[in-house]
Amino acid sequence: MNTSTTAPPPAGKLPGLAFMREGGTVLASFDPTRGPALADAAEGPEAIAAALADAGFSACRPKEAAIPVLAQALATGQAIAALPVADAVDGEVVITLAEDRMSAWLGIRPPQGGRPADEAAIRRALSERSVVCGLKDEVIHLAAALAETGTREALVVAEGRPAVAGEDGRFESLLPGLRSRVPQIDASGRVDYRNLGEVQTVQPGAPLMRRIHATAGVAGETVTGLAIPAKPGKEMMFAPNLDGVAVDPHDPDILTSTIVGQPVEVRGGVMVEPTHRVRAVNMATGNIIFDGSVVVEGDVQAGMTIKAGGDIEIGGTVEAVTLEAGGNIMIKGGVLGALGRPESEGGNRRISCQGSLTATFVQQAAIEAGDTILIDDVALQCQLVAGQRILVGDKKRGLLAGGAARAGLLVQAKVLGSPSHAETRIEVGVPQAVLHERASIARSREEKARQLDQLVQLLALGQKQPERLPPGFAEKAGPTRLRLLDELAELTARDQLLQRQVDLAADAKVVAASDAHEGVEIHLAGQIYRIKGERGHGGVFALDKGTLSWQFAVPGG
Repeated sequence: MNTSTTAPPPAGKLPGLAFMREGGTVLASFDPTRGPALADAAEGPEAIAAALADAGFSACRPKEAAIPVLAQALATGQAIAALPVADAVDGEVVITLAEDRMSAWLGIRPPQGGRPADEAAIRRALSERSVVCGLKDEVIHLAAALAETGTREALVVAEGRPAVAGEDGRFESLLPGLRSRVPQIDASGRVDYRNLGEVQTVQPGAPLMRRIHATAGVAGETVTGLAIPAKPGKEMMFAPNLDGVAVDPHDPDILTSTIVGQPVEVRGGVMVEPTHRVRAVNMATGNIIFDGSVVVEGDVQAGMTIKAGGDIEIGGTVEAVTLEAGGNIMIKGGVLGALGRPESEGGNRRISCQGSLTATFVQQAAIEAGDTILIDDVALQCQLVAGQRILVGDKKRGLLAGGAARAGLLVQAKVLGSPSHAETRIEVGVPQAVLHERASIARSREEKARQLDQLVQLLALGQKQPERLPPGFAEKAGPTRLRLLDELAELTARDQLLQRQVDLAADAKVVAASDAHEGVEIHLAGQIYRIKGERGHGGVFALDKGTLSWQFAVPGG
């Protein structure tokens, strides 16, 4: 819009000079009727600036080329009709974009005689530069408030949204948090530095690990609205042939255990090892309690405990320790126990397994095996109990001396006892505990049969004379009768099992393949044979026509 404004001529300063604003331009006019207004053109710029200020145009931006022309006219008396000498400049909005278009800066230049930049002007400038995303309204408001004076530095007025890369696939353990294996406090409040807690074990079907899929990520955006694609995450795949695990048939992203064992995280998933392996067992490792098998490469220190649901294999020597195995125990070294010593020195420590035990040597040890005890070299001052056989000296000296040895079928050694006549008790055949149990079973069966017979008689009476029995007796008697029959069946089955042991024990024997010394005492079928003097050349202690006797010839097989 064109507007004209005429300023009154300055009084007495530059006579004949007048200013007028037309639109955004300040025009100067000079009427030389009264002669030149300046004595020297060199004084013009300063005098003209003062005249513009007096006329109210000091804020306008002078036209540098026009000022000398006007000064020359004022000094020479040359008439000027309408000379543009200054501009009224509006405030300016300056938008700067980052090279990657992820940021935009806003600068405000103050007005020079014109209008300040308002918020609408700022938004127009942003739109003209295509800045449409990530705008900061609070910065726009601040810049508009500073429009009169301008901004000293550029302000960040818009920021793009960077792309967010997708997360890589990962594996998430489904196992309960592993308990720290630290010394445990017993019931009395004492710290047991050997007991560090159980080794974690899983059962078949237990969920072990879940695969979390990679994500696609989130796309970004520049301040100009250009989309920035996101980098997707990398997928994770279960490794092939992971031992002891399988993919859940109902969820392909879950691994489950297929065996009893110890879970071990590996690259590409998790495995379940049926065996827990350690280099040694001592105060540093703590006691070992594991449902599977345990392999110890070295020694087991005195006072330690190993309990395994499967086998126990020890590559070195064990001292006064507790070993319990649901399977077999194999000790490649020997056993140095503390049998006969105080409990504080390990005298109460025991080794037991449901299967068989093998060792190179055993000394002052209490050992019990469900099947066989096999000692390669010597067994000295031990308490040995085996369900079937005790064999000493299969490969080496074969000395069984001192202590006691009891087996269901056979005790065999190269040498029984010692030249020093160490007291050695050897028992084969049916243990007294079995005989006592059979007697107890017989008494229980007799009592159950009596109760059953009495119940049957009462039921028969009730059929003939119902009034003689309490109400509801017949209904209650039925379940009682079934219970008594079940209990009788269980007692009979147990007695038959014990009878088989008795039958097998008829062939029980003690074999000295080389020598038997005085001090050895043989127990078989309730009879005792005490060796007097020395027995060389080998022989067998067995029943001969019901009498325990010594036979010099060692039977074959």
